Amino acid sequence: MLADCLTVAPETYRNFNLCPHCASQGQQILLHRLSEGLPMISRSDGKTFHLLLADRPLPYPLEKSAGRTKRISVCFWYSHVRRPKCTLTCIVILSGTRVNHSSLYRKIEEIADLLTEELTREGDLADVYEYAEDASNPTPAFVGAAF
Repeated sequence: MLADCLTVAPETYRNFNLCPHCASQGQQILLHRLSEGLPMISRSDGKTFHLLLADRPLPYPLEKSAGRTKRISVCFWYSHVRRPKCTLTCIVILSGTRVNHSSLYRKIEEIADLLTEELTREGDLADVYEYAEDASNPTPAFVGAAF
């Protein structure tokens, strides 16, 4: 019982360019993204996975024929030891958000934390999530996994 009380949460590395997970796996440690001019948002436990924001936030859907919506998509790439030498993609759709809103990157940081929790727990992510904020529930969450 005392051992349960002394259990320490695993260390999480945040917002790095040189990946501790890749270093522990003997792989290339410099993380590359589609858009290099945006803030580095990345997570890793240093051993089993890394997750990073791969591209800038984009309007969703991107087709002009869809008209303006208050939805955006963000693309994350991740790697996990369960699937060695694979980089996988996860898209998160945010409703009620504008691309140029000042708090957008704080929301993306929250999303990265939620994805990290899921990756730590399950070892995998769905291809697409929808991120919802509910005024009655201050804790943001994903609504439904895959489309």
